[in-house]
Amino acid sequence: MRRLMPGLLVILLMIFGLVIAGCADDLYGQCTIDTDDRLLSECANSDSASCIVEEQLECQTRICGKYRGSTPFCTVECTSDGDCPSGECREFVFQSGRNHCVADVDIQ
Repeated sequence: MRRLMPGLLVILLMIFGLVIAGCADDLYGQCTIDTDDRLLSECANSDSASCIVEEQLECQTRICGKYRGSTPFCTVECTSDGDCPSGECREFVFQSGRNHCVADVDIQ
């Protein structure tokens, strides 16, 4: 049994490391907006449109957005700029009443 303890400890440490790495926040990381989706194709192909795609499995945040023609990125809902590290809280869809974080580099 004592011989198994060091090996078991190493395995547990590796699992813990993978869990911690898997929980890394991908806020502002790149994602993809499906150009084949009829409702999103205009936004995906536009140089000035903004849109949000929810339940996006590509993002740990589960939301992919495009702000005023930016490259699509993972985002989260917000209520103030304080909710958005290195970014600002903006309304993507005009008069939607829902705001999402936008990285400083994507704000025009």
